[in-house]
Amino acid sequence: FNSDVFKAVDFSPKINLSEDENNYYIHADLPGMNKDQVKMELSDDDRVLTISGERETIIDNSDMDSKKDSTKNKNVKEDANENKENQKKEQKKEQKETNKEENNRKYSRIECSYGNFSRSFSIPENADINNIQAKMENGVLEVTLKKMEPQKN
Repeated sequence: FNSDVFKAVDFSPKINLSEDENNYYIHADLPGMNKDQVKMELSDDDRVLTISGERETIIDNSDMDSKKDSTKNKNVKEDANENKENQKKEQKKEQKETNKEENNRKYSRIECSYGNFSRSFSIPENADINNIQAKMENGVLEVTLKKMEPQKN
């Protein structure tokens, strides 16, 4: 099989937007993910809600990563941010090694998408940005935005 078939493509979760009398809803299909892998940010100035995260790949790219690491200059001093990044990379590497031990398979077809994602949504003017709720259940993120009561004159 051609190895190019296995290159990671950025993940773009499927989204459903809906509303009822009291709320707006955003449903995002995030199969295999948990709430710790999803980040939500609200931009107050332009009322934009961004949902982002990363769906980890099932393909082991450790051989490619080690080749990249060996070509890096080892004499470069690392600052605190780089140390944190290295710790995160080490944790991911340990997780991949664990997954590799648990799942030593050769894939001939992969139809699921993996990688980073970011989806942004404009929040309607009548949505209460101070009353947003989110829950993650069975790989589906549900965000609920309460509608504000119309102001009476």
